[in-house]
Amino acid sequence: MFRPSFLVVALLLSGFLAALAQAQTDAKERPRRAQDSPSISEWDRHTVSPQEKAEAKKLYKLGVKYGLSRLYKQAADTFESVVQLDPGYADAYLSLGHAYFDLGKWKQAIDNLQRGLALKPKDKESKDRLTHARLMLELELEGREAKSSDGKTAGDKTRPASPPLSSASESTATARLSPDDLALTKIYRVGPGDVLDVRLTGPASTSAQSNRFTVTAAGLLEHPDLSAPLHVGGLTVEEISARIEDDLKRKSPANNHTLSVAVEEYASHSILVSGLVKEPGAKILKREAIPLYVVVADAQALPEAGRISVLRNESNESYLFDLLDHAEMNLMVRPGDVITLEPNSIEFFYVGGDVKSPGEKIFRRGLTLTQVIIAAGGLTRNAKEARLGRDNGKGFLVVNRYKLKDIDSGKVPDPMIQPGDRITID
Repeated sequence: MFRPSFLVVALLLSGFLAALAQAQTDAKERPRRAQDSPSISEWDRHTVSPQEKAEAKKLYKLGVKYGLSRLYKQAADTFESVVQLDPGYADAYLSLGHAYFDLGKWKQAIDNLQRGLALKPKDKESKDRLTHARLMLELELEGREAKSSDGKTAGDKTRPASPPLSSASESTATARLSPDDLALTKIYRVGPGDVLDVRLTGPASTSAQSNRFTVTAAGLLEHPDLSAPLHVGGLTVEEISARIEDDLKRKSPANNHTLSVAVEEYASHSILVSGLVKEPGAKILKREAIPLYVVVADAQALPEAGRISVLRNESNESYLFDLLDHAEMNLMVRPGDVITLEPNSIEFFYVGGDVKSPGEKIFRRGLTLTQVIIAAGGLTRNAKEARLGRDNGKGFLVVNRYKLKDIDSGKVPDPMIQPGDRITID
């Protein structure tokens, strides 16, 4: 992993403080901030002076350097000043969203990614990050709801076991999932060990107080007001509520009552995450399935993790793929799955041309073209272009060209390197 030296960080911080102070001074002269309204108006776009645009572009380049150095807090502060100076700067909103994403501030990431995509709707990486941020925010909110579940009232109506994916299910990235997969992310089927909160009030009930019932190993709900234990294994709370209603009507057709069923504690849908993660161990799912990338983000993959294996006990299938394979990371994780993050086998890339130390280099995940040049000792002269050759999977070499000044200025993204790449600097 590239780690900036103390001197680089000190120089960046010094430049950041000076530029940010100037940006804040300039911003005070603006009549209002872009964030003060839900959209970027034409008035905002046309009142940005040439001086402000120039300052915004200068600060944007600085923010990009912070991001590449993994100084995400400084990057976010810088991009905040950029959009304050120029509210129509699409790349600044997207970069600000990326910085908040890397900081784990999901709400701010969502807000700024949405603003940026409104101005630049074809940015695929930002669409994917927006989907991911929405899912992570939802999981975070679910955790808060679980902690405050004691505040539920007896008059609550039947609630789903977990909230739906809301707008995340309609996003571009999630739309790549099949309809069947999407359906699994929206429901929860009760299983053994789950604790249900069954609230029944009225003449049909023997108790007006809240009751908590653990689903038995055989999948049964044993409630004193039922004529017999009810098999609830594999049912949603809506289905359970309907079956209880049917049973009560058979016993006392004329009785009026109020019924509420909810999952109080989740226990039956467990997975195991191990290997190169900060938080290994058993994890409990609150849905029938969830995308693999959400599981990996929650467990926090370590930098040295490069591959991921999924063992599906239900069907005795196994999967192995690279962590950077975004398509495979949409794999739906199901109860009983075992997920293991592993180190990559040693792989190489090759660099030549106008660099001080050409030759074969060890590949590591997350390496960019700029970092390749640094790893090769830097440039031997004022080179202008990089040619990146990559096998297309069929034995043919496909070459892409990049202008180094465009990468350095932040005009184009710093391309990611893959094992086997051949890079020539001219």
